[in-house]
Amino acid sequence: MCDGLPLAIKAMGGVLIPKERTKAEWENVLRSDAWSMNRPDEELPRALYLNYEDLPPHLKQCFLYCSLYPEKSDLYYKEIVRLWVAEGLILKQGDRLVEDIAEEYYRELVCRSLLQVNPSYADHSYFSMHDLYRTLGANLMQEEGISIVHGRTLTTNTNTKIRRLSVSKMGHRLELPDEVMRQKCLRTLILADSCNTHTIEENLLRSLPHLRVLDLTNTSIEGIPDFIGDLLHLRYLNLNGTSVQEIPESIGRLANLQTLNVSECESLRKLPMAITRLHNLRCLHMEQTRLTHIPKGIRKLDEVNNLQGFVVGHEDPTKPGQGCALEELQSLCKLSCLSISSLERAVAGASVLAEKPFLKELTLGWTPPAGGEDEDEDDGDADDGEDREDEEDKGDNTRVEGATWSEEQIQGAEKICNELSPPSSLRDLALEQFPGRQFPSWMMSTSLGELFPDLLYLELSDFPSCMELPPLGTLPKLKFLNISGAKALKTIGPEFVGHSSLAFPKLESLQFINMPKWEEWSLGWADEAGNETQLKLLPNLKNCLLKDCPKLKALPQGLSYATNLKGLSLRQTHELREITNLPLADKLEVTNNMMLSRISDLSAVKYLKLYYDCPSLENVENLDSLRHLFVKCPPTMTHLPPWLSGLIDERQSAPAAQWSFSKFELQCNLVLLKSCLRGHQNWHIIQRIPNVKIQTFSGNEYMRYVKDTDMYDTNVLQS
Repeated sequence: MCDGLPLAIKAMGGVLIPKERTKAEWENVLRSDAWSMNRPDEELPRALYLNYEDLPPHLKQCFLYCSLYPEKSDLYYKEIVRLWVAEGLILKQGDRLVEDIAEEYYRELVCRSLLQVNPSYADHSYFSMHDLYRTLGANLMQEEGISIVHGRTLTTNTNTKIRRLSVSKMGHRLELPDEVMRQKCLRTLILADSCNTHTIEENLLRSLPHLRVLDLTNTSIEGIPDFIGDLLHLRYLNLNGTSVQEIPESIGRLANLQTLNVSECESLRKLPMAITRLHNLRCLHMEQTRLTHIPKGIRKLDEVNNLQGFVVGHEDPTKPGQGCALEELQSLCKLSCLSISSLERAVAGASVLAEKPFLKELTLGWTPPAGGEDEDEDDGDADDGEDREDEEDKGDNTRVEGATWSEEQIQGAEKICNELSPPSSLRDLALEQFPGRQFPSWMMSTSLGELFPDLLYLELSDFPSCMELPPLGTLPKLKFLNISGAKALKTIGPEFVGHSSLAFPKLESLQFINMPKWEEWSLGWADEAGNETQLKLLPNLKNCLLKDCPKLKALPQGLSYATNLKGLSLRQTHELREITNLPLADKLEVTNNMMLSRISDLSAVKYLKLYYDCPSLENVENLDSLRHLFVKCPPTMTHLPPWLSGLIDERQSAPAAQWSFSKFELQCNLVLLKSCLRGHQNWHIIQRIPNVKIQTFSGNEYMRYVKDTDMYDTNVLQS
């Protein structure tokens, strides 16, 4: 009945999995009328219709709304949640936030395979819709919701009212079909893939009096007509990534506005005072703009639950009235998501995050003084001498990586961060550009796991002075950990693990990036012989990335307890000498590791990728499950890696039942490629491998070889 189509089979899984069905209920699915119903598009598998028909009414509306976005669009799930709320598709349930209810709907649509999450994001925050499901949604919405390419003729039934419209490839000026302008009943207008659109005219907005949703994301719109304030039904205004320079004061008349997004508006320097009159505003995004402050009075927006990009105002008496102080956040008790920047301006933070029982996501950020950007990200190899530090005391100032933080600022950052103790409801925490010499006491607590029992995602980025990490191994639910820009850190020891008998019990993804001084790493308490004694460690770790850690000498023994480790990536870890005895089950990637000499005893690795320069590598052996080897050579390398022949000998000497190595891919210069051609210098090595693909860096020249069929193909002249 599914015709062997994977998507149709997943659709059937979506029908059967939402609840525990009895045998009789499964038989009802088998006998469903959806298998024989007339379909608007006979090309679509019947199972897709069945999956849709099985949805409760509230999920059907949410699914159909997603089909308004064009093909190959990766959507942020929180944006679609806000769109559903703006369109009135989410009904309130008691005291729960409607956004939380909408997130449950999103997760159920994912569970039923109607939406597909992007696996590149650990938190599954981005999703797409399969083309066939999008076609299904477009057919079922019929003419009430339409997705078109600008310039194509729009034909509609005279009795149909177009309420939702998505237009892609719009030209310089925003224009809509005459039928839409005549009907004047449009509620949703989405511009997609329209980066060339610069102008939106007032007359067009006058023809959309019932508009609830206006999404102009990633267009080049430079100005918003003052008439925007007369769209009294508008609930959602998204200007993310536009060229807007100013928001008109008339926006204060939008009494029903729930979402205002001006993130990534790089030309936007100020917000109108009128935003403090938007008393129904629930979401305000202002990240990555040129805003130096935001208008005083944000505390009045007591319905806001998502506030991103709050810029702490100046408290300098020479700059009076410049924006909100940190204390303005005190009264916003419904916040679930909050990001704060320019915390170096704050003079007090006590109780600001108190009485925030719904707070789940928090970002705390500082802005380095002028000239604070790193001039050389690859400074890990510089020999500054043992007695020289990156910090130089000069009177009351401290210089850190090109930024001059005063001693007063450093102590102020530590004080403010200590006072900003988040509630235990937190699930996602990020600290950015923290200049302090030690993390706040609430992070360094031995009871960290009890303070934050639900924390799932943690990111610590660009902290140039801290020399010790918190006991993060005690966090019971932590799934994703990213530590980057730890410029002063030299050692990660057992304090990172904590004294728990089970460390990092739920961690799935671990990343260390740009740590130029890091030399030693241990993941357990050592016994008298120097062996790590931590036995219950990282049981769920799936992926580990180390990048730009040029002085790290060895991987910790404790990593061998990560029995579910599938992927390990090591990039620019130049002092690392060997990679051995790890329970790595899938993929090892090694890039630019100057001192690496051995890769061995990785019995479960199936895929090995070696990029660029590993000049010291001599031994690659005991990879019992290796199936696929990919090597990208340095541009000047003219010979095959010396260890390759030995690896082939080892794999071919294994019993037939254990043969696995079947595919070799090589990217190299033309000289090395020619040496691998039939009858040339390295052909005796190449011909022993079952499947070979070699190409130059440009991909213009290639050679392919399949041993079983003696298939040989190349576009390189045999000379």
